[in-house]
Amino acid sequence: MQFAIECNTLKKQQMCLICHHPFQMGAARLVVCSNQGDSYGDVCPECISRGGSWIGSQLRQIQDAMIPN
Repeated sequence: MQFAIECNTLKKQQMCLICHHPFQMGAARLVVCSNQGDSYGDVCPECISRGGSWIGSQLRQIQDAMIPN
């Protein structure tokens, strides 16, 4: 997984990939992408404020939960 910062052209509310709360994006957006560039979703400002390491650990937990035992 990787992060991409893009100019925001979306005017509607988005759902945060990490906390699942709706939010209105500002001028830029943080997008979580696969290594192939496929977008998984956006991250809200509250989750962004917790830092890249925290976001990475949350994404690993989400990814681990998706892998069947």
